[in-house]
Amino acid sequence: MKQLFSLLMIVGVSIFIFACSSQTKSELEMKSDNEKDSIESKPNVEVKTYKEPLTQVGENASHPFGVFVLNQLSKPNMKITAGPLYIQVERIKIVQSTDVSDIGKYNLKEKGLNTGKMNIIQLTTTLENTSDQPLYLEKGPIKTLVLSNGEQVNVNKMNVDPKDLSLKAKEKTEFTLICFLSQDPKNLKYVKVITDIVREQVTKKEVSPLKTVEIKM
Repeated sequence: MKQLFSLLMIVGVSIFIFACSSQTKSELEMKSDNEKDSIESKPNVEVKTYKEPLTQVGENASHPFGVFVLNQLSKPNMKITAGPLYIQVERIKIVQSTDVSDIGKYNLKEKGLNTGKMNIIQLTTTLENTSDQPLYLEKGPIKTLVLSNGEQVNVNKMNVDPKDLSLKAKEKTEFTLICFLSQDPKNLKYVKVITDIVREQVTKKEVSPLKTVEIKM
């Protein structure tokens, strides 16, 4: 009887070990298959990371649009007052890419620009609504940029990321304007900023007309 009991115990333990072994093997096989699927699903072309901000003239950075170099940097830290709206222009950057990606060329073509080279102007600003009423800024607080080389940039047309913008009462927020340029601006002496009409959000009442401010580079 005792021998029979021992035999049953050995068989039971053997079945338990076999079951655990099979489960472990199954789990390992699933893990291996998942890892294989993950590897096979990765794109063949590695996406380059974009380092922002570029802080030194001559510094390079990779972006989905291409590889960019910072050609000019100005830190005017200048305030533009458009009625109750304050636009603090902190930095102006001129960047260029001669190694434009396919998606970059597509965006240039959409804007009617030459696809061989990408030139961009970037304004880093802080917007502040000093009034007790929300403000409606349509596509942004800036309508036109006039560069010292004679180029006039229609912001609504050349904006890389156009979208409606509004500010709550007493709200303060960061706003970065990035626009395509039609030519290499070389060394700019100044940028004239022409603000857009500022309206109250609810009534659409105009609280500030167009205003032109020259910023030295």
